[in-house]
Amino acid sequence: MKRLIIILLLIITVPFLVPDKKQETPSPVIAEVLPEPVEENHSHTITGIVQSRETLDSIFGKHKLNKADMNTIYVTAKKQFNLSKISVGSVYSFELDKDKNEIQKMQFGINDSSFLNVVRNTEGFESKKIDIQYETRIGSFYIDIQGNLASSMPGTHKEYNRLAMNLSDIYAWDIDFNNDIRNGDSAKIIVEELWAGDAFKGYGDILAAEFYSNGKVHKAYKFEDNGYADYYDENGKSLKKALLRSPLKFKYISSRFSRSRLHPKLRVYRPHLGVDYAAKTGTPVSAAGSGQVVFAGNKGQMGKMVRVKHPGGYETYYGHLSRIPRKIRRGTKVSQGDLIGYVGSTGLSTGPHLDYRIKFNGRFVNPLTIKLPRGTSIPKNVLAEFRQTMDSLDPRLASLIRPVIALTDKKKKTSG
Repeated sequence: MKRLIIILLLIITVPFLVPDKKQETPSPVIAEVLPEPVEENHSHTITGIVQSRETLDSIFGKHKLNKADMNTIYVTAKKQFNLSKISVGSVYSFELDKDKNEIQKMQFGINDSSFLNVVRNTEGFESKKIDIQYETRIGSFYIDIQGNLASSMPGTHKEYNRLAMNLSDIYAWDIDFNNDIRNGDSAKIIVEELWAGDAFKGYGDILAAEFYSNGKVHKAYKFEDNGYADYYDENGKSLKKALLRSPLKFKYISSRFSRSRLHPKLRVYRPHLGVDYAAKTGTPVSAAGSGQVVFAGNKGQMGKMVRVKHPGGYETYYGHLSRIPRKIRRGTKVSQGDLIGYVGSTGLSTGPHLDYRIKFNGRFVNPLTIKLPRGTSIPKNVLAEFRQTMDSLDPRLASLIRPVIALTDKKKKTSG
């Protein structure tokens, strides 16, 4: 019963996303919940919401709770949640023994998806972080690209922005979302929606997508095999490649790969064996692929630079960085997407940008045109299962033909 109370409080008090009016998904409302009959017992419950400038100490003081218990709970719960970093709007409850006014149980909302549960035992307290189980439904909509992906989403809430980022991550190996997409491109998405009653709480995983750009259709299907989920094209080939299309998310190309380019500072023609991505100083730069750092430091005209060696004869260079994290040094192993530096203008440079280069088998190649090997395809023994998944999603993708629509139906319900 107490767990139900805290979940309901979370639903009522945590801001939730209201789908855009242009969609057909009904706006979420909070259904009236009748209280359960109060059982005769020897305890009573205090509930509340964290107010501005409140701390755990002030909450204990306001409700005249034992400060010794507070210190014990703080230490016990630290591995699950740091109670010194509570947020305004978080919901809490205390179950107290009527006779001694001792805390028997404390529940504290961490975020939309979990809460802290602390229970007294013979040795003091024990704590657990408990995930809130939401009902998962299937949503889908069509996006007409105007400007960029984020601004073309059917709403401005942070959940739409997160969904746009997830979609760009899926296609990161094939589409440069800052340079490749044009007005008139389009996307279709089938995605999980998380609901608590009639309150829409956010988006889950993208189950399938179809992106039309530059006259080409890019399809993506989520498929899980042996507990590992990834995205594949219509032929069961992984969308992942050895290297990302570009190692930073927000940029424009200020200079392209060339065997003879007029250097903007030296005013002489010489090869420019990489791509310059103009960006603000401090923009994070990620490793384009998994590998090992073979150089990190100052490198003449390239300024502060990182060089990473990858399997298959590939090497990547990241030049003119403003700063390199301390942990990035020669011998460091990095995974695709790991932070390796920040955009700058060190060395021979006219302004903040990243000079990104790829070398394959000892020869520099154009990062924008090189054809990179894909990741592991779906094993033949589960290919038929993948095709069944794809066949179940394709009709819904095909039905998304209007400028912006949303269809929602129930997929499954999980108990709280």
